[in-house]
Amino acid sequence: MSTMTKVFVVLTAVLSIAVSCLFIAAAAQMANWRKLAETYQERQLAEFTHRVNLQAIMEASLALKEDALQERTQALEAAQKQVRDLDAALIDARNQLAREMNDRVTAEAGRKKLEELLDVQTAEQTALRKQNQMLLTQNIDLQTRNIRLNSRVLELTAASAVLTDQTRNLQEKLYAAEQKLSELEQALAMGRRVAAAAAPAGVVPVAAVVAGPIRGEIVSIEGSYASINIGQSSGVVPGMTFMVYRGAAFLAELVIDEVRPDEAGGKLKTIKEAVRPGDSVVYGLESGGR
Repeated sequence: MSTMTKVFVVLTAVLSIAVSCLFIAAAAQMANWRKLAETYQERQLAEFTHRVNLQAIMEASLALKEDALQERTQALEAAQKQVRDLDAALIDARNQLAREMNDRVTAEAGRKKLEELLDVQTAEQTALRKQNQMLLTQNIDLQTRNIRLNSRVLELTAASAVLTDQTRNLQEKLYAAEQKLSELEQALAMGRRVAAAAAPAGVVPVAAVVAGPIRGEIVSIEGSYASINIGQSSGVVPGMTFMVYRGAAFLAELVIDEVRPDEAGGKLKTIKEAVRPGDSVVYGLESGGR
C-alpha cells in the first residue's frame, strides 16, 4: 500500500472514530437536551399552572376587592346620605333652637312684665291690707264705742225703769196718803180715834238694777258657733254682742241668739284669731279695757 493510502485509511479511521464520538456525544447530548427539554416543559407547565392558579387567585381576590369596594362604596354612599340627613337634622335643630331662643326671649320679656305687674299688685295688696287693717281698727273702735253706747243706753233704760217704778210707787203712796188723809178728816169730823197708819196695800218695792259689764268664758265651739257659761241669771238676752278676749288680745265678737238660765250661745263674727274654750267674753265695758 502506498503511503497515501495508509494516510487515507488512517484519516478515515480517525474520522470514523471522530464521527462515532460525535454521534455518541450528539446522542448523549440529545438525550440530555431531551431530558432538559422535558424538565423545562415540566417547569413551564408547572409555571403555567402556577400562573393560572395565581391568576385565578388574583381574579378571585380582585372580585373580593371589587365586592369590598362596592360594599365600601355603598357604605360611603349610605354614610354620605346619613351625613346629609344629619346636616338637614342639624339645620332643623338650629332652626328649632333659634325658635326656642326667640320663644325664651319672649317668655323672659313676658316674665319680667308679669313680675312688674306682680310687684304693682303686691304693692296695691299691701296698701289694701294696711287700709283694711286701719278699717278693721276703726271698726273695732266703733264697735267698742257702740258697746259703750249700748251699755249706756241699757243703764239709762234701767235707770228710767227704776225712776218709772219709783214714780209709780210715789203716786200710789200719794194716792194712799190722800185716801188716808180723807179718812182721817172724816174720822176727826166724826170724833173717832185715829188708828195707827199702815203701809199702803199694793205697793211693790223696786229693786235696784245692777249696772256693769257681764263677764263669762267660752265653754265649747262648733264651727262658728260658741257657747258661754252665763245666761239669763246673769242678765244675758238674745241680741247681745260679747267681745271675746284672750288676755288683753281681742279675738272676735259673739252675737247671742240662744239663752238658757245658766248658759247661752251665739255665732262668732269679726274673727281676728281662732277662739278656744277658756277664752274670756265680756259685755258692757266702760272704757274698752278688760
